Amino acid sequence: MKIGSQTSKKEILGRLVEIPQNGKRAFWSREMMFLKKLEERYSLEFLQIVTFPKKYDSLAYLVSDALKETMDKKWRNFNFKVDFSKYDTYDIGNKSGKDYVSSDNKPKNTKDLFK
Repeated sequence: MKIGSQTSKKEILGRLVEIPQNGKRAFWSREMMFLKKLEERYSLEFLQIVTFPKKYDSLAYLVSDALKETMDKKWRNFNFKVDFSKYDTYDIGNKSGKDYVSSDNKPKNTKDLFK
């Protein structure tokens, strides 16, 4: 399924918002408008995976200033990339020592373990 398709947008809405039993035409037009506003601020890939502890009555909560900080924090976490050039890399090498048990000598079952 294409990310920008109508069905994927409906799935996003169904996951984030309680869909009412009646008055669906007004609901879908209003919520699609809010989804477009969220899509301008964030990507659809992000909106497909973002989760909240409960379903909201409307996406107006996510568009409002009340949850903008939470959404921005989740957006930053979604886009976070670790810069490995800042960290040293270590080569551990082969294991050795008196406590090392090679895979050849490992017990294959409980009976062999207690021999």
